[in-house]
Amino acid sequence: MAVSQRREITEQMNRSAGGYELVFSPLILALIGFGIDKLFGTVPVFTVLFAVLGLIGVVVKIYFNYRAEMQEHDAAGPWAR
Repeated sequence: MAVSQRREITEQMNRSAGGYELVFSPLILALIGFGIDKLFGTVPVFTVLFAVLGLIGVVVKIYFNYRAEMQEHDAAGPWAR
C-alpha cells in the first residue's frame, strides 16, 4: 500500500471519529457527574451539568476543526492565487 493511500485512510478514519466524540464525551462526563451526585447525595445536578458541558465542548471542538479545515482548503484553491 502506498504512503498516500495510508494517509488518505488515516484522514478518513479521523473524520469519522467526530460521531464517537459526540456520543462518548457527554456520556463519560455524565457518568462522572453521576458518581459525584451519588457521592454527595444530590439530585442529578452534576450529571446534567457535566453532560451538557461535554456536549458543548465537543461541538466547539468540531466547529473549530471544521473552520481550520475549510481555511486550509480555501488556501489551496485556485482562487487563492
